[in-house]
Amino acid sequence: MQWVNRILLAALLAFAVAYLPQHIYASSGADDLGRVEREHAALQRSNDRLRGEIAALRAELTALKRDPAEVARIAREDLNLIRPGEVVFEVQRPAPTAKTP
Repeated sequence: MQWVNRILLAALLAFAVAYLPQHIYASSGADDLGRVEREHAALQRSNDRLRGEIAALRAELTALKRDPAEVARIAREDLNLIRPGEVVFEVQRPAPTAKTP
């Protein structure tokens, strides 16, 4: 009967040596894996958004290369440029006044 106890003790010890470290490290690894998966998903969303911005910028670049009217529009709207001989009228609206009852 002693040899049965020794075999059971050896089996229990082997189980503890093999299972417990893996179980302990697996729980901390799962937290890291979850964090990495969340970061990966966020980076994927960011990459998709940036791909859309790149596509829009490429379309704008193509329009600028092919259409002189587009260049003129940007010069007028964004840079406030005018053509030679044009007259600029600057209209200023009065600031709204608060009416007191």
